[in-house]
Amino acid sequence: MGYATAGDCRMRVVGMNTLVIPEVSSTSLNLTVCIAEADALIDEAARAGDYTAPFSPAPRRICDLSAIGAIARARRALELGNQETLSADFDSFQREFEEGLKQLRAGVMDLGTTSVSSEAVVMAGDYSTWTRLARGGLVLGSVALVSSGGGTTFVEDRSGYDADYLPEAVKDYEVDHGLGRVRRLSGGRLGAGERAAISYEYYYRQPGEAQEAEYEGKSASVGEMRRTD
Repeated sequence: MGYATAGDCRMRVVGMNTLVIPEVSSTSLNLTVCIAEADALIDEAARAGDYTAPFSPAPRRICDLSAIGAIARARRALELGNQETLSADFDSFQREFEEGLKQLRAGVMDLGTTSVSSEAVVMAGDYSTWTRLARGGLVLGSVALVSSGGGTTFVEDRSGYDADYLPEAVKDYEVDHGLGRVRRLSGGRLGAGERAAISYEYYYRQPGEAQEAEYEGKSASVGEMRRTD
């Protein structure tokens, strides 16, 4: 399945005439084909910029870029096939698409955050061993760890970045936000080998040196980007 849908493409050209996105299904003008072609160029540019591609799930910025690229390709095919004078309109979509590809190749496109819900984890048998998560680069304050049956919500030790968080509560676990891992704390309610479910929000790889800075400050909240560039 592509990053964008035919519906996503059409939403971006509402109010324009039917020549913008033709209602035909030939290979050259089929939006599904155009989306696939745009996505291939996006993945190629992303890998050149050291992003992990294909994206799964795809950030909203990538879905938008896919739709713009597909529109540009469909309109170019229409222009060549019908010899219509659509160059100015075509160029506006094509320029936006090429600028997006350029940002990906340079590794400077900010892709924001996404969420993971109820990832299964098994806590280590000793307090010094970390349990790795599927993703790293976690957003501070976004982690929620519950028992496998959902009956108990465990409390994170946030003293490193939020000293006022539930000061009287028993702390059950700590989080390494940069590497994406958790470990249980002595005196907490998590048992050795206990199965639990964890939810969190994580950053896609950030441009340049900014990623490491995401986890150093003390003022970020869920969904808020903290950048230094």
